[in-house]
Amino acid sequence: MIVAFVMLQSRTYSQTLPMYSQYMYNMTTINPAYAGNGVSPSVSVIWKEQWSGQTGAPSTKTIALDLPSSQRKFGFGIQLFDDRFAKVVHRTGANLFYSLKIPVSKRGLLSLGLKGGFYNDVKTLTNINLGPFYAYDPAFANNSNSIIPLGGAGVYYNDDHFFAGFSAPDVITFSKEKKYNSDSSLSKVNQVHYYFTSGYTFDLSEEVKLKPSLLLKASIGGLLQADFNVNVWLQNLVSLGASYRSESFLAMAEVQVNQKFRVGYAYDMPFQSANTSELILSLNFGKLIKNSE
Repeated sequence: MIVAFVMLQSRTYSQTLPMYSQYMYNMTTINPAYAGNGVSPSVSVIWKEQWSGQTGAPSTKTIALDLPSSQRKFGFGIQLFDDRFAKVVHRTGANLFYSLKIPVSKRGLLSLGLKGGFYNDVKTLTNINLGPFYAYDPAFANNSNSIIPLGGAGVYYNDDHFFAGFSAPDVITFSKEKKYNSDSSLSKVNQVHYYFTSGYTFDLSEEVKLKPSLLLKASIGGLLQADFNVNVWLQNLVSLGASYRSESFLAMAEVQVNQKFRVGYAYDMPFQSANTSELILSLNFGKLIKNSE
């Protein structure tokens, strides 16, 4: 039972790259074209704990730097991440993002982005408890340690109220590489995932803004997943939101503590598994860039 649970959840975990509940607050994680889309540099930290209360559940930690150019002609981003699951799977890596900004109207901006990076994929199979009936299994006798390159691209448009984007943040696959064919989880985690995002900001009053948005995620041979989100901003200081995903319901809140510091929290309630918590901290260095507006 223990082995079956670990391998089933490990297979599920390995088939998808980390998905953040509050992606709409920093879409660089799913679309490299979003890099540098703000008017000032910022640092964000995301800590996500899946399946609360279950030993060895997936844990993801990310720190990201977002840096626009002084004239907003291009943008840069750096991301460091750490994923762990059941003391068996451990992935640490880094991504670099670059985006080119093209004004297409008085308020509209078109961004073209690229991503490059890598992660260290470690599988400590000898940590799996085979139980009292299996003293030895050759399938779990050896550990693995691989460096996996990453690459992606995206396009993003936004103006004062509307945004839309399309991306494939990890277009590199290894299904045709002999050394990866023997490890199905490496092939599956590197399947190409396609993302489409769109949203609109409605100014209900000077103090209240309504921000509905949509995320569609698909992969070759996989099911289409949809996220329907709505956030209400009050005086640009407090945001309350909800999201319906294909297999879960999510509630979130964000507080703009001051002009530089923002805190967000999301609570994901899947229909068929334990709940998930996600915390995001964001620090804005607005005064470091001159003429950024």
